[in-house]
Amino acid sequence: TIPLSSLNDAEVAPLAIGFMLMAMVFSFGYISGGHFNPAVSLAVAISTDFPIHKFILYVMAQCGGGVVAAFYCVMIHGTDFPVPDLGLDIVAMIRAFLAESVYTFVLASAVLHVACSKQKNNNFYGFAIGMAVLSAAFCVGGVSGGAFNPAVATGLIVVRCLMTYCEPLANLWIFWAAEGLGAIVASLFYMALSDIVDDL
Repeated sequence: TIPLSSLNDAEVAPLAIGFMLMAMVFSFGYISGGHFNPAVSLAVAISTDFPIHKFILYVMAQCGGGVVAAFYCVMIHGTDFPVPDLGLDIVAMIRAFLAESVYTFVLASAVLHVACSKQKNNNFYGFAIGMAVLSAAFCVGGVSGGAFNPAVATGLIVVRCLMTYCEPLANLWIFWAAEGLGAIVASLFYMALSDIVDDL
């Protein structure tokens, strides 16, 4: 969804991305929790009793799905598709790191509070999660590429490397480190707030 929507109409791509995520979370949340994102799985693993072996399997499945989705994009549109590529510009890397970490924090916080907390039995969890990504993509998509998901960045960058050139591989670490940091901070905030709520 991300590269194809960006290719067809970049200005409204966040709408397609956010609503597609919302649809997928509502559709498959009852089976897997609807993570679709290693950063979200990390936040859930830190904050809940989510088993470590399950977390590893989720990350493998998510990254595999990212690669398959990127190949699907190639089949639909060819090898000219957008990937997160910041070059070797240190300022661009810092900005991307800040953008990805802060908005991954927002996404992970939304997931934890609407799908894992005492209010998890609600009918709006998918909407809240999808709108978090939609808003994030509108805000900083032009700064970092708006991945907020290491599996998405990995799939796009690896397939681009296999198809044409590998320069974006130099930026791949950003989308793991920034997203990981955002997820960890979101988990810490969630657990702290949960303790406060329990004491009220």
